[in-house]
Amino acid sequence: MAKKLRQLGRYRIKHELGRGAMGVVYEAQDPLLDRTVALKTIILSHEMEGREDFHRRFFLEAKAAGKLNHPNIITIYDFGEEGDLAFMAMELLKG
Repeated sequence: MAKKLRQLGRYRIKHELGRGAMGVVYEAQDPLLDRTVALKTIILSHEMEGREDFHRRFFLEAKAAGKLNHPNIITIYDFGEEGDLAFMAMELLKG
C-alpha cells in the first residue's frame, strides 16, 4: 500500500480529487499565500522511457500556461518537483 501523501513542497494536501494513469490531483493548501489550490502531480519514474524529454516538456508547458490570463483558462500559480513527483499548483474550481 502506498504511503499517503500529506505534503508536497510547501503545499499541505487536504484530500485526493481524482487520479489517472500518470498521476493524481489533490486539493491542497498553500500556507504562504493562504489559498486553496488544485495540485496536479505527475510521476517521474526513473524507468520511464524518454523521462528527460517528458520532464522538460512538462515544465515548459507549465511555464507557458502560467503566462496565460483569460477568464476561461485555469490560472497556474506554481510548479516544481520533489522526489519522483512533478507538480503544478493551479486555481481550484468547484463544481
